[in-house]
Amino acid sequence: MARQVDLKALYGGQIASRDVVQKGMGGLAQELSKRHNERESQRAAARQHQQQVSKPLLDLVGKDPGASQGLQGLRTLNHSLRKTSTPPSVTKESQRIFTGSFGATVVTPYDYPWTWDATSGSPTVNTSADNNAGQMYFQIYTDENNSSSASAATALGIYFYPLTNNGYLQIWTNPAFSYEWWTYCAFDSAHSDGWIGLYVGSYDLSGGFAGALVDQKISLWSDDSWWSGAGDNTGSSSGYPLYANLSVDSDHYYVLWVWCGGSASAAGWGTFSGSGAGSTLSVTVPSITWELS
Repeated sequence: MARQVDLKALYGGQIASRDVVQKGMGGLAQELSKRHNERESQRAAARQHQQQVSKPLLDLVGKDPGASQGLQGLRTLNHSLRKTSTPPSVTKESQRIFTGSFGATVVTPYDYPWTWDATSGSPTVNTSADNNAGQMYFQIYTDENNSSSASAATALGIYFYPLTNNGYLQIWTNPAFSYEWWTYCAFDSAHSDGWIGLYVGSYDLSGGFAGALVDQKISLWSDDSWWSGAGDNTGSSSGYPLYANLSVDSDHYYVLWVWCGGSASAAGWGTFSGSGAGSTLSVTVPSITWELS
């Protein structure tokens, strides 16, 4: 039987508490909320101008009895896409320490979970980060009756403290994921996007957050539609390679995160115009590997 590797023994059996790490992520949450609000203000301004342009067309469309029926069909199609995300399954990996440049492959349970969301209006938002299972997801569905938008992010992280005064750290992982997103619209705007990446937070030895050294977001999809939308779209990967590198020192400890996020916005559905959008992404992280040289 293989001997179980206890990576926490590398750090004297102790790692930073979850409360300290979550407090350090507070600045990131504030920055993400600021970006969400800025995007929403820009979209609201653009939508106001777009409505002025489309009003003469809507006056004509309103005279056609089939227009309302067609819009109701789009609304029904948009609603039918709301469903629970199922994280993808992956091949189970073994935790290990390897020689050469010093490094380790870390498997579940991970040390830290984290979720965040920001909303305007009344969209439906669900987020989850399960550090024991190594799975995370977010779901965003815009309000069917009114203008709304939302942004969300989820993350799974591990503690790291360098065993040398200075070093060069490489991080990689191959998460599996599946996503579904959609935009449907008629004389109004809809948006959907999603991303995945790595994030590394640095902390001083007293637990104070010292900054983000890696803030990686790789786009998986992004759509802005006005006339009919992009429809329903799905995608998946059994192992998507993520990689980052950075310099580290023994005056700080670090939290290495795998994270994902996205947003959706739409106007809701009226009689002769409207839009709906959704963004869903489920991720399974089988392991996180670091190598220090």
